[in-house]
Amino acid sequence: MYIPGVQNVFTAGLALTGSMMKPETISSGKILDFEVQKCIDEDGNQRCSKPFLVHKATCYQIEWSSEGALSHTTVEVRDAGSNELVFYRDTNGEWTPEKGELVYVDFKPKVWKQGNKTVEYTVETCK
Repeated sequence: MYIPGVQNVFTAGLALTGSMMKPETISSGKILDFEVQKCIDEDGNQRCSKPFLVHKATCYQIEWSSEGALSHTTVEVRDAGSNELVFYRDTNGEWTPEKGELVYVDFKPKVWKQGNKTVEYTVETCK
């Protein structure tokens, strides 16, 4: 019978710890910005993410980009039940919720006449 040594057990433990520390993608995709303030507009275009669950005191990295030379969008994280604004950010970065809840993201255009652009986004747990 094989009994692993301390070094083998330690190495296996480090490997498992490292794999659990990698960022996990929570939500990602391409959607139109929130120029028309509905998640699904009259033409059937998706303008906000599908709802996803966030956990209290867990760090999330939010990153996005939009097409166009002069485009600038900001992210809004909203409560999926009440549509209440939970978090707002102008640039890519981190967010740590104060409570666990079901949320969605939408992206507001901030440059006049630059709405209706596609936004590519990713929400991951922090590294």
